[in-house]
Amino acid sequence: MNKKNVCNLEFPDYCKKFNIEGYVFKRVDNYEERVKSLQHLVTAYSEYSISINTGTHNITAFVEIPAKEKKAVLPWAKNNAAALDDILLLLSIFTGRDVFLDEPLDKPYAIIADPRQYQWGGSLRCSVPYKAKKINRDLRYNMGFEEGLNKIYSLIRTEQWLKKYQNGYFLLLLKHAEKRQILETAFVLHWTILEHLFTLHNRKWLSDEQIRKLFSVEKISFLLVEYALKSEISKPDKKRISELAEVRNRLVHFGKFPDPKAKKNAELVIRLTEFIVAKILGLLPSNVFNTIQKLDQFFNKSSK
Repeated sequence: MNKKNVCNLEFPDYCKKFNIEGYVFKRVDNYEERVKSLQHLVTAYSEYSISINTGTHNITAFVEIPAKEKKAVLPWAKNNAAALDDILLLLSIFTGRDVFLDEPLDKPYAIIADPRQYQWGGSLRCSVPYKAKKINRDLRYNMGFEEGLNKIYSLIRTEQWLKKYQNGYFLLLLKHAEKRQILETAFVLHWTILEHLFTLHNRKWLSDEQIRKLFSVEKISFLLVEYALKSEISKPDKKRISELAEVRNRLVHFGKFPDPKAKKNAELVIRLTEFIVAKILGLLPSNVFNTIQKLDQFFNKSSK
């Protein structure tokens, strides 16, 4: 059986292996030692006691490759991409680390993947339903992770989904948007994803020029209604949304946020993007960061 080493994959507690689309991921024998060597930003006590750690890349798993591999569906630059490339991307997004294969090459090479934990995407990861599976009388593990990612990958392989979301290019953007970086760059990347999603929904009846010229306020308003974050958008609501657009305009032209309120609004945009992506992937979005309440508070200020 063909096997390949996998770097930075962190399994759910007490889960020894899982299967996604025929690819079986298993922990390495010294998994505890290796997973502790990854970056950890807080001390945690669960399956293992893990301390805060600067961390680095490490091989934590291997994957057994099925005899017949399916082709990738996401728009990778390389021509020979397999379904495993798509799955590694999903694992990166839903574990919050760059997950990649450690493949020996003919000549020395430098790893360019980021060894740090992702900063964003928390509400998206929490949207995968938890489902306990009993190991013994005292222990259970979350098999919902395996089931959830299989459902997501089955969805994004459907012809209808691929046509609607232009082969899911936004997921490649999302992986980079979630990484650890300053708020300014994270905000611009998430804003780009929102504008891209608007284009996918409206390209049938709007020309490229019309889309470029349309105010961002109209685009964000459309997405909030389309993904049921608001039932309708009033004139006062649009005035508030224009403040979000102004944050983006000032940032790209002057290079920094004008005030603390702008930073708060930028983070709201990031959380709203996570909420929308969760829905696109067939998940019930988690409100772990009080996104809905913060959005309501944002709009309620319009009447004051």
